[in-house]
Amino acid sequence: MTKANKINYVINLMFFLYFIVLFIERVISLSLTFINKIDIFKNFFSISVYFSIFLSLIGFFIYLAIKCRKNIKALFSLNNDDLSFNELIIAGEILLISGMVHSEYTISIVQFISYGFYILAVVLKVISFQNEVKNKTILYLSLIYLVCYSMAIPVTYQTFLNYSDLYHVISLIASYLLVGIFTYMTHKLFNNEENLFRYIYILPAVILDTFLIAFRWKEEINVFVLIFICLSVLLFISGRIILYIKKEKIKNN
Repeated sequence: MTKANKINYVINLMFFLYFIVLFIERVISLSLTFINKIDIFKNFFSISVYFSIFLSLIGFFIYLAIKCRKNIKALFSLNNDDLSFNELIIAGEILLISGMVHSEYTISIVQFISYGFYILAVVLKVISFQNEVKNKTILYLSLIYLVCYSMAIPVTYQTFLNYSDLYHVISLIASYLLVGIFTYMTHKLFNNEENLFRYIYILPAVILDTFLIAFRWKEEINVFVLIFICLSVLLFISGRIILYIKKEKIKNN
């Protein structure tokens, strides 16, 4: 078994552990909701939350069954040198949508554990191709930036302030859009792109996070998202500065 085979096998396994743990958490949450006879149609927030969850879980299973059969087979085989993870990344995006809405009986710690497997998969992939890139500093910084960016994606919580439905709509849009951008960034990293410091990635996160944090400022400050969007911006600025310095050195030489 080659080193590449070993790494690919573990990366593939980490994705499926992420799928299994998050799926179990979502099933437990939904089961408790129905066991305790929670009305999922009581308001716009509740309807949108459970619609997102059901749509996400159904979409995940359909996509996994159609597009990820090779990756499923690879769990029982060591011959996976040319294994692609692009399909698993998309499957992960579809499933992640279900975890970005705060349903009744959400088990946050289990969601973080599941996400830990996802991050391990990304870290292992970076380790596997680190010697193939021109700028390792940017690669490692991009990895940290990707993790912080993912943490800055706001979970959709219920608010009771004026214009609450507007907040819920924008919060859902933010979750869907930023999960999509995060998925695309992960895809780029998995395809040996070391530079994730693009304005098109960070600007939507800054704009949407700022609006959502400011909207609920008097009700509850989302400290978690505030911290990680600030870290994401600092990492983005650092990455751009390093890239600029490198560009100037090349120009002067």
